[in-house]
Amino acid sequence: MTQIQKPQTGIATREPETLHFADLKPYLLLQNGNYLYKIPFRGGWAVLKVYYGSRSWFSSVVKSLENVVLAGQTSYMPKTRLRMEAECMALWRKHGFRVFDTYPEVRVEAPGCPEGGYMLFEYVEAPKLINWLNDQSKSAEARFALYRRWLPEWSRRHDIAIREREPRLVHENGDGKHVMLLEDGSFLWFDFEMTFRSRRRVAEHISHEIIQYLWFLRKSTPPEIQERLIKETVRHYPVKERLLAAHDYFWRHPNWLHRFGRACDRTFKAKAKKPSSKYSIARMIREELERQRTGA
Repeated sequence: MTQIQKPQTGIATREPETLHFADLKPYLLLQNGNYLYKIPFRGGWAVLKVYYGSRSWFSSVVKSLENVVLAGQTSYMPKTRLRMEAECMALWRKHGFRVFDTYPEVRVEAPGCPEGGYMLFEYVEAPKLINWLNDQSKSAEARFALYRRWLPEWSRRHDIAIREREPRLVHENGDGKHVMLLEDGSFLWFDFEMTFRSRRRVAEHISHEIIQYLWFLRKSTPPEIQERLIKETVRHYPVKERLLAAHDYFWRHPNWLHRFGRACDRTFKAKAKKPSSKYSIARMIREELERQRTGA
C-alpha cells in the first residue's frame, strides 16, 4: 500500500513530503548494480534509484579499486556514485544540457531504501537514440537527419569540457542507450554515476567517449545504418581534429606505457582484431577523414 503524505498548510513548520512503501518489489524497473523502481508519484510516476544495489560491499570495493587505480575513474561505492551523479547533473544543467529533474525535497521510506542512499527522478517516456536509429519504420535518411542534428550538440559539450578542463562533462557511460529524444526535439542525457577524474586528460577522455559511442552505435544498428555511420559522423561532427585525436589515442597514445599496452592488446586479444572492435572503429574514422579530405 502506497501512501503519499503531503505537507500540511496553516502550520509554522511544514513536514517534508514523504512516500511510504511497505514493499518496493512490485515497482522494480531494472536491477543493474542499482535498483530502479517506477513508483506512483503526484498522480503520475517517478523513478526511484537506490544506489545500494545488488552488488555486495566486497564487490563494490573491488570494482572501486579497478575504477580508481586502473581506469582513472571515480569510485563505485554507493555514496560516491550518488554524489557524482548529482554533481554531474547540476553541471550539465548549468551548461544547458537537458538531464532528469529530481525531487530532493521528497523523502522515501521503504525497506532496502536507506536514508542518503537514493535519488528520486522524474519519469520520462521517450525513445532513446539507439531506438530511433533502429526504427525501420523510418527511412534511413530520416534517421540520419536526427543523428546529424545530435552531432553538434555532442560536439558542443566536448568544446565546453576541453575549455573548462572539466572531466565531469565527459559522458563516461556514453552510448546510444543513455540519450533520449524528447517531443520538443531536445536531447535528454542520463547515467552519470561515475566519471573520469583527471583534468589534464580531458581530451583523452573525450576520445574514449567518441569511440565508445560509435562502437556501440555501429554494433547495435541495422546494416543500412552501420554502413553510413562513420561517414555521417566524420562529415557532420564539427571538429575534425578531435575525431583524429580519438584515433590517435587508441593507436598512437602519447604515453609510451599506454601505447605498449594497447599494442599488446591488439596483438594477443582476438576480439581486438575484429572489424567491430574499438580499434577498428578508430581506424575507420582516420580512413574516412582522409577520404573526405582528398575527395577520394
